Amino acid sequence: MSFIKDIKLLIVILMGSFLMGCSQTTNTSAQNFGNISFMNSGSPEAQLAFLTGVKALHSFQFDGARIAFEEAQTIDPTFAMAYWGQAMSDNHPLWAQQDKAAAEKALHRLAPTFEERLAKSGSDKEKAYMTAIEALYFSSEDKLQRDFAYSSALSRMHERWPNDHEISIFYALSLLGTMRPGDDGYRRQALAASIAMAVFKENENHPGAAHFTIHSLDDPEHAILALPAATVYANIAPSSAHALHMPSHIFLQLGMWDRVVNSNIEAFAAAVSNNKKLGLKEGGEDFHTLSWLAYANLMLGHFDRAQENLAIASATVERNPDDNRVLSRYLNMRARNVIETGNCQETELKSTNSVEGQHTAWITAVGMCAAKNLDMVTAIEALDRLSMKRKTTEESGESYKAFEIQIHEKELGALIKMMDGDFDRAVVLAREASLIELENMSAPSGPPVPMKPAAEMYGEILAAAGRYNEAVDAFKAALNWVPNRTPSILGLSLAAAKSGDTELAKEMEIKLQSTPGINSVKFTASL
Repeated sequence: MSFIKDIKLLIVILMGSFLMGCSQTTNTSAQNFGNISFMNSGSPEAQLAFLTGVKALHSFQFDGARIAFEEAQTIDPTFAMAYWGQAMSDNHPLWAQQDKAAAEKALHRLAPTFEERLAKSGSDKEKAYMTAIEALYFSSEDKLQRDFAYSSALSRMHERWPNDHEISIFYALSLLGTMRPGDDGYRRQALAASIAMAVFKENENHPGAAHFTIHSLDDPEHAILALPAATVYANIAPSSAHALHMPSHIFLQLGMWDRVVNSNIEAFAAAVSNNKKLGLKEGGEDFHTLSWLAYANLMLGHFDRAQENLAIASATVERNPDDNRVLSRYLNMRARNVIETGNCQETELKSTNSVEGQHTAWITAVGMCAAKNLDMVTAIEALDRLSMKRKTTEESGESYKAFEIQIHEKELGALIKMMDGDFDRAVVLAREASLIELENMSAPSGPPVPMKPAAEMYGEILAAAGRYNEAVDAFKAALNWVPNRTPSILGLSLAAAKSGDTELAKEMEIKLQSTPGINSVKFTASL
């Protein structure tokens, strides 16, 4: 576990600033989600609401999209595509989430059967859209098969109308919607990227083109290609909290930590405002952006700022005492803070009947703290709990999730062995964790999960065992997996110096010092 203890805060982010400049308007015309062209057979009076809904879909503002499409239906009850749009707002493709019941209800308000809905669709293109959404919700009992059927329908539409930007963008997103964690290859992402980038070239103010370019290229090898889209997306759709956040996906991959911070300060403010405006529950986009903000502050060594971010999350838990989703997301933030800072105060292994007692990341953080403090009873109890969770997950067929838990298990086991003086066994377990991560997990598209990259921990344990040359290789692998991560850069610099590679050590030191927003004086001292 890496602890960068001597880095202090230069400037405290005042939490009140998060809420400045947030619009409280609910007027469709006052929202700015970018510019698109979507010809349809709805009445002229319903166009503003309909187009707002489509643009909101492109930026994953699903609640706002639903409201806009309902407004279009109220203006023009015969507008078939407005019902299509509302059903589209019930599909969250990148998370494999779908509210089939709500979508079916929306479509049935147009007409009770598919044939009747087709008859009410005003053109061949609209009939094709209606056919595609039928596949999205009703083609199979299996969600993944429905996603593939939907994407195939969009592919046929794209072949028939190759110059239609909206069809192109929905097709690109549908390709990403067929991806699942751990999938091999890059063909679908590459195709989605090529389509989205082509639309972006023709309409640099298209929200979906910028958004899905970012998602398609959100990995260590391809992120640099999405930087042009990332730098403008927030300006394309400034009314969208998600649009304000999304550029930070690329900034994070590129180690632009100050820009990750700035993006998520704005995105958090917009998410809080949107929750209030639409009456949404806390713990959604607001927590997502806040967790990214806290992670970026940790990578900059601004631990006090990260602690203030965590305090905001804690206050949200207090306002929502019966919401386990909010508590779970708070525990994610808290576990990451513990793992990155080494601040083990008030870390306790709770009952297995509690949310805390079943939360993988929190169990791992508590176990790591216990091992560091030589409380081996608690550390081993945490290890046993992870082992039980991994076996249960394997038995349920959730293989990807089981690999993730197994990494946590082996990392904690390695730390326990190291603190017990058994460096040989610690190295073996850490290496096994690293191999599982690199061979079975998808490269992170945000703050890493598992929270402690296994290759980084492997490097730290090798260094603790005095095996500095091997540690250098492990840290290099860690930086290939999670580029520009500060603890890995610091670890590589220290291991390189110990191994005698002063040139590499200096290179990493300079890399740290040249990072905008970082306290280079403190990092220099620690090196």
